[in-house]
Amino acid sequence: MNAPTTFYSASAGSGKTFTLARDYLTRLFESPTHNAYRNILAVTFTNKAVAEMKERVLEYLFEFTKELIPESLSAVANHIQEKTGLDDEAFRLKAQNIHNRLLHDYSAFDIVTIDAFNHRILRTFSRDLKLPDGFEVELDVNNLIAKAVHKVIARAGEDKELTDLLISFSLFKINEGKSWDIEYDLMKVGELIAQENHYSHLELLKSKSPKDFKSLQKVLKQDIEDIENHLASAAAMLREKAASLNLTATDFKGGSRSPFNLVVKTSQGDLSVKPDTASVKNLLAGDLYTAKMDGSTRASIEEMEEDLSAFAKAYQENWGMFSFKQDVIKNLVPLSVLNEIYQEIENIKNDEKIVPIYEFNGLLAREVKNQPAPFIYERLGERYKHFFIDEFQDTSTMQWENMEPLVSNALQQETTSGKRGSLMLVGDAKQSIYRWRGGDLDQFLKLLNVPQLFMLEKKQESLAFNWRSYDNIIDFNNSFFEFYSDYLENGAYQELYQKHLKQKNRKRPGGFIQIDFLDKANFQDDEDAGIYPTHVHDLVLQAQGNGFALGEICILVRTNKQGNEIANYLISQQIAVVSGDSLLVQHSLKVQVLDSLMRLLNNPEQQELKFDFLLAYARYIQMDDVASFVESNKNLELDKLLNEVCGEEVDGVSAFAKASLFQSAELLSFKLGLNKEPDTRLQTFLNLIHEFEMGKDVSLSAFLEYWDIKRSSLSVPAMHDRDAVQIMTIHKSKGLEFPVIIAPHVDSPLMDTKRDQAWIPVSDQEFHSFKEVLIPVKKDLALYPEPLPEVYHIQAQKSQMDHINLLYVAFTRCREQLYIACKEKPEPRNSASSPSQSQLLKRFVLSQDFSSHSAEGYERFLSGIEIRKSTPKEEQAAQIITEQIRSNESKQIEVSTKKGMLWATGRDASIASGNRLHYYLSLVKNADDVPAVLDIIEKESDLNNEEKHSFSCSIMELVTHKKTQAFFNSDAEVFTEKALLLDDGSKQIIDRLHIDQGKITIIDFKTGEQREEHVYQVQRYQKTLEEIGYNKFETYLIYTDDIEVVAIS
Repeated sequence: MNAPTTFYSASAGSGKTFTLARDYLTRLFESPTHNAYRNILAVTFTNKAVAEMKERVLEYLFEFTKELIPESLSAVANHIQEKTGLDDEAFRLKAQNIHNRLLHDYSAFDIVTIDAFNHRILRTFSRDLKLPDGFEVELDVNNLIAKAVHKVIARAGEDKELTDLLISFSLFKINEGKSWDIEYDLMKVGELIAQENHYSHLELLKSKSPKDFKSLQKVLKQDIEDIENHLASAAAMLREKAASLNLTATDFKGGSRSPFNLVVKTSQGDLSVKPDTASVKNLLAGDLYTAKMDGSTRASIEEMEEDLSAFAKAYQENWGMFSFKQDVIKNLVPLSVLNEIYQEIENIKNDEKIVPIYEFNGLLAREVKNQPAPFIYERLGERYKHFFIDEFQDTSTMQWENMEPLVSNALQQETTSGKRGSLMLVGDAKQSIYRWRGGDLDQFLKLLNVPQLFMLEKKQESLAFNWRSYDNIIDFNNSFFEFYSDYLENGAYQELYQKHLKQKNRKRPGGFIQIDFLDKANFQDDEDAGIYPTHVHDLVLQAQGNGFALGEICILVRTNKQGNEIANYLISQQIAVVSGDSLLVQHSLKVQVLDSLMRLLNNPEQQELKFDFLLAYARYIQMDDVASFVESNKNLELDKLLNEVCGEEVDGVSAFAKASLFQSAELLSFKLGLNKEPDTRLQTFLNLIHEFEMGKDVSLSAFLEYWDIKRSSLSVPAMHDRDAVQIMTIHKSKGLEFPVIIAPHVDSPLMDTKRDQAWIPVSDQEFHSFKEVLIPVKKDLALYPEPLPEVYHIQAQKSQMDHINLLYVAFTRCREQLYIACKEKPEPRNSASSPSQSQLLKRFVLSQDFSSHSAEGYERFLSGIEIRKSTPKEEQAAQIITEQIRSNESKQIEVSTKKGMLWATGRDASIASGNRLHYYLSLVKNADDVPAVLDIIEKESDLNNEEKHSFSCSIMELVTHKKTQAFFNSDAEVFTEKALLLDDGSKQIIDRLHIDQGKITIIDFKTGEQREEHVYQVQRYQKTLEEIGYNKFETYLIYTDDIEVVAIS
């Protein structure tokens, strides 16, 4: 790591996290101090990646404190010792010092998401950016857009300009054959607001009003009419001349399909003929007659040849601008609506003092990036010397530009000892699949290919070995994607796959690839819902027959719709599935019951809502005669209905008026019997209600609106289940790996720009003060005036890269067996036409040494060893929740926010602090749990840095103090916060309980002074356990303030 910058090109499975952790630790060990982590900033993109990186660093560091280092970490230890010159003993002591210091100073352990780091800078520069004091970050972008959409709709009828605009938008959607649901359409349009690629462009538009858009529309319509009239007039004159020469369209070469038809159409105001067609080309070239044509006709045509050529040239020159302005007009109404939503969001931001997370990069780019680095450091209170940036291919242009001042300052400044800071970039351009989110592949390639960065030497390395997959899988991916890259139009993208693709294998013989080309006769009207699910089912059974458990199989799809179709079929065939759809909270019958009841209570007069509730409840209890149940209860008053359903008196009508949303919903779920058995999705729904209560509008109707926005996406985290197939989108699979991958639907085109849109710079004089317009990207742009052809070619090349990268990510998730299914497609008649991915796969397998055979409905190609080579891992049984805890309705605990504590007494604050320490200690069963608990403390949003440091130190002192460390390194079975249920229904809760071969150790933590009542308390615990049957005891009180251990006899 001598060069200031190290750029690792890390292909799939190449040990990227291992390398990051190794180099991070090397920086720690190279420093003469034990707190070098304070000068290191490591950023990545997800909380999961942050947790993995922190866990890896702490795990390695902890193992290095031991005399015997595990064999698996010897390479890391050897690398560090080689770089630092430390012998074994010095290395171990250094590790101990760093480890202890890091755990005591955990808040300075800066491995963070890039959004978290940006948030820190925004807080620091909030006044410079004119952000409101105490602003909150809005993470739920969809909710923010939905609020804005509701406000826009609410203004309809009052604001005439807006009303006319929304009517025009509805008509536009109807003409497009799209949804008639205006709210849904407005939400879809509003999605652009959250995409970084559009941020700076929308900022330019926000001063525009609907009137401005109307004025632009009027100007463009006039321009289009002028072009039509000009060309139609010229065409009419040519028709008159032809008539004077006794010529008709059929007299020209081609007869009924002669090029003169273009003149006829244009004279009628029809400009639908594209300028790259044969008609236009023939008019330009004078290819108008045949050798067999009679002399007089030929002479007449020759007399018109020059005029026809001039007309064709004028047609070519005008058609592009005519079509461009038509596209602009078509997109003006949606763009105007988008601008209204954007402005409404600005109002919400000001009213609620929030900053949406998608604005972070734009705000920093506008203000902070131009500040000198020393000033930024001074304001932050931190000074970083070493930077680690992970997943650099997903870094947006703004994100990198915002980081550059800090990085360049660290690299270019040299200390008196001649040392500089450093930068480590890690990424893989082949896994860049988030362009729609701002990820800039071209930026990655630019930095990859330059010899220097910040005018300093750049070291470049490729992580050559694939540590994930078997040899045949690696060889297949190497060969196929090199073959695929020949079809990429962009030379830099092609070079990437040819120079930075091939991975070395680790001599692990094995791996199996199967590619099935499904007979097109099985597909009707391109509806593949029927054939793919059934074929995937067969592939799952095949993988099972080869020795793989269902939980080792993952099916990767492009869209949720594809995943849902496959999941539904597999479930119908009694195969368990874990998928995004199956984990959705709204699909829980219990949630449906509670949701429908809340809606009924919000509008008790609506009979339809009563039916919905009765039907949901009938489905939940699996009632046989649903019709009779509904009929007998539909006319009951609401309170009587609830009493009937719950079997006891329930005051449902006023439930949400008497208590908070969460308490009311929890009580209703209890009364309805929904929590008799654990349901993670119900608990997640209740958690959502609790989180919603933290906001401003906490009414039931407001929550139901919020839930309508969240319901399609809120899900519980996927848990690995050995007996269930996983189904996920390729985007969600990034960073994961599976023994078996099934990839259906591999039949997309190599390029598709249908969903792409581009901002085009225009003359503000010609376009009525507008400097940019937004239009869809389509092939016709290649025929428009500059810069539109260049825009199209760039977008098309990026689309090609999106498609190959998506397939690369899918195929490289596989460890041992890869099953691919695609639709058989005949080769295109035109050799210049771009093939589909399935056609490309067919060309590839025919060029390789694949065995093949045909069966009914498909042709199959095989390579590798089909029988399983790997040894199945022993799966740890999942821990099942056997009880769902409900808060006592008569003794509800009200949780105070941090600001609320400002009015608490000193005693109240001490009690709250003690309770919190008890909670953290309940998470520590042994010393190995400490890093995870420190991480929890660090993420607490209501603690300041001083409080986090205090709690972390208290935990560390208790675990490492000579008087108490034995309690946290015991081989006994450990229980924390163990509840003992007494005969009278009350509970005793023991802080810490050890059970070791019949011997019981009772430990209770206390703060403050020693008091006799503490002794009586633990003696009562001991007496209760004696009544249960235990007779060997050691009982201790531990006072955490001064680490005093009191043994109770």
